[in-house]
Amino acid sequence: MSSIEEVTKTINLIIAPVVTITACAIVVNGLIIRYGSLGDRLHTVNQELSDLQESDLAPNRDKAQRVQELESLLRDLLRHHHFVHDALVLTYTSILVFMLDMLVIAIAVATNVSWLSQMALIVFLGGVAVLFGGMVLIAYELRTSHYSIQLEVHRTCRLCRHQHTKLVGN
Repeated sequence: MSSIEEVTKTINLIIAPVVTITACAIVVNGLIIRYGSLGDRLHTVNQELSDLQESDLAPNRDKAQRVQELESLLRDLLRHHHFVHDALVLTYTSILVFMLDMLVIAIAVATNVSWLSQMALIVFLGGVAVLFGGMVLIAYELRTSHYSIQLEVHRTCRLCRHQHTKLVGN
């Protein structure tokens, strides 16, 4: 690899994984914010549940019902927290695969071994597949996340429950 054209060609080949890694980093930032938000909400709900469980629930039926609601909400939030965690792990894994792809591309160009060129494509597609899995998880998590909000809001908002019933009935 002596000419400037060959070096330029190698750099251009490595650009695709770099752009993909940058896109992954943007996705990771959003996922980390969501992960932190769910963690904060889990902490708040768990603290409220713990406080209620330490109090005497026998004389107050509303407290006992609130404990049940909080336990249900806590399970749901924890499930969503796991989805975001798994999506983060898959996204970080795809970044590692794309970095490996950059290395394979550089070695393939430097050694001029033909099967390494095919390997670079396979590694790149593997990274895309791993990233796709993470995006499917986060899409599912976002699609089902409204349930937690509905649990919380419908408990306190009678008008919301009434409107929801009318909307579902139509």
